[in-house]
Amino acid sequence: MIEGRYFPPGSSQALPARLWSVSGELRLMLEGEAAPRHPRLVSVSDKLASIPRKFAFHDGGVFEAPGNTDVDGMMASHGSFFSRLSRIEAHKGFVAGAVVLTVVLLFGLYRWGLPALATGAAIATPSALLSTMDAGVLQTVDRAFFKPSALAESEHERIAAIFAELSEISGQKHPPLELLFRHGGRLGANAFALPGGTVVITDQLINKAENDDEIAGVLAHEIGHVQHRHSLKQIYRILGLTFMIGVIGGDSGQIVDDVIGQAAALQSLSYTREFEADADRRSVEIMTQAGRDPIAFVRLLERITKNTPSAKKTGWMSTHPGTEDRRKSVAEYAEKIRTAR
Repeated sequence: MIEGRYFPPGSSQALPARLWSVSGELRLMLEGEAAPRHPRLVSVSDKLASIPRKFAFHDGGVFEAPGNTDVDGMMASHGSFFSRLSRIEAHKGFVAGAVVLTVVLLFGLYRWGLPALATGAAIATPSALLSTMDAGVLQTVDRAFFKPSALAESEHERIAAIFAELSEISGQKHPPLELLFRHGGRLGANAFALPGGTVVITDQLINKAENDDEIAGVLAHEIGHVQHRHSLKQIYRILGLTFMIGVIGGDSGQIVDDVIGQAAALQSLSYTREFEADADRRSVEIMTQAGRDPIAFVRLLERITKNTPSAKKTGWMSTHPGTEDRRKSVAEYAEKIRTAR
């Protein structure tokens, strides 16, 4: 039996009442009445937290039961979807399992879903937008880090000729590749690729190279980043789904401005180890086709990082593969290509 209150048809006045079931039929007793009524049930509201349950009758009357009442038990039924859900939610094992499943799903989205979406968005991004991104990034990093290159023009021409050779071999057309020289300033010996095909190399890195193959290997590596659209994928992974939809959907004006405003921060972030490994393999392919030493750039990296012991090994939190693992992987891939020819 349930103690509650009854609202007569068309009335907002609540009357104390009791409701119970006899052989599957409801009985309703109002306070002050001698005999119970036999109402015809139309519906029972779903259980939701401690919200009162409502019994709607055929004549328009409504009986309201307190939220903590075992209505489903009285009705000898499992109730509606929400009633069943409420009982399930009270089960500690179900709650624990739901939490674990949610964590697994979120991890899967982060680990595989977002990268897959970023890859698709990178492919669909218009070339004109890539050029805008490059211009904004260059403006920011030139102001924050770089100075004009101090190398002789003849040195620029010699390295530009190497870059043109590698670009031709790579087959990269859209976006077109462009090489720029900068004095590295605080960034020192460095090279990086932008989404629109711009590759920047610093004087300091060139000065540390002992031969042209070391420089060529670095340039081929950066061309690999462009061809795999790593910079753009990295931006999409960082800024997420909203940014992808805005860019691809054409409503990208303010969004692109935001990216340009944060360009230096975005470009200072390291690529993932997966991206670095992809670019290394592409460098090996291009260098092999050019008849150059595919492992030369690793020797350059080893000299640049010789005073950084942590750069030798690939740590669990490392964004770049360690130089020892890098040398091994590059050598194995170069051998694989050589024996396949």
